Amino acid sequence: MDDSVSVRKALERILAPQGYQVRMADSAENALETLEPLPDLVLADILMPGMSGLELTRIMTDRGVNVPVMLMSGIVDEVTQRDAQAAGARGVLRKPFTPAELLPAIEPQVQAALDARAQRGDTPAPQAATTPVTPAAPAAPAVPPASSRDGLLAGLSGVSGVEGAVLYSADGDRVAQFGPDLPESFAMYARFLVTAAATASHHLNRGDLSSLLLSYAGQTLLLSPHRDGQLVALLRGSDVAPAVGRWQASQLN
Repeated sequence: MDDSVSVRKALERILAPQGYQVRMADSAENALETLEPLPDLVLADILMPGMSGLELTRIMTDRGVNVPVMLMSGIVDEVTQRDAQAAGARGVLRKPFTPAELLPAIEPQVQAALDARAQRGDTPAPQAATTPVTPAAPAAPAVPPASSRDGLLAGLSGVSGVEGAVLYSADGDRVAQFGPDLPESFAMYARFLVTAAATASHHLNRGDLSSLLLSYAGQTLLLSPHRDGQLVALLRGSDVAPAVGRWQASQLN
């Protein structure tokens, strides 16, 4: 499960052609309510609004739910791996991943679950050899026509110091852009970074997230929530960020 529609669609595109039956849940809370019949594997994002993938894994472990869990995260470090292992997960996949990375990671876990089921004498559901759990995908919003897309970032291109910008929808679709292209996979990173910063902001009692600045060798990226998605702006320097903030505020009026 993952709260990003684009990630869920990607998982389904990878798994379904391999014969996996993909069951959907749009959050960890809903996944707990739809575990019956038990799947052979649960794929869960670590960082999600509400219950996290780690919390879901702990609850399943505490309840004795005998289903392997593989977690997913944009950042996989020693602490993440240790927390995942302590919660009872079988491992952590680094996002974004390719089919060549995903399939070899989950296949042994699925086979082990099937072997354990056979030893217990459980009868699997017809054609349900493998049933990873990923979130239910709500209907994707219609992509606006070109004229509307151009208007979504109207005015921002005229802000001094802004060299380019991309507006992503909540589903991770690129709905407006000007300036240099960003890699297609950056939508996933943008959502992850903005969600992580927004979650940290609330835990620190700092209120709603305004923006997040990332500085690379001579380049600055400004990431911020915008409408129902994320805005990524390429700036000449961090001093341009307040002007982008004022533009965003003007869009809300």
